[in-house]
Amino acid sequence: MPESMQIVIGIITLLLVYLLAMLGTGWWTKQICLAIIRELEEKGAVNATSAVELPYTKASYIKIGYRDYRPKALEMLVLSEVVYKTLTGRYYLDVEKAAEMKNKASA
Repeated sequence: MPESMQIVIGIITLLLVYLLAMLGTGWWTKQICLAIIRELEEKGAVNATSAVELPYTKASYIKIGYRDYRPKALEMLVLSEVVYKTLTGRYYLDVEKAAEMKNKASA
């Protein structure tokens, strides 16, 4: 096999691995978002008065083990206004938007 063909196959393989890694990370982040929504529903955090603190929002400087996607997933939920953050650092769920997100995820 010519060397140029090996280079092309290597580049295609590298791009395929990168694409699969991005798709896997996106799928995993979506699953974590749904888990955060379930957690807030179970705790009854549906308005500002019943807002709860989430333990994984605090920065951990010693990272041992797998990457924790929960802080980034929570940030995405806050930016999409599915979860709201109070001034005291507590979080609560917008029930309508959460239901809409769950419906999209199951479809």
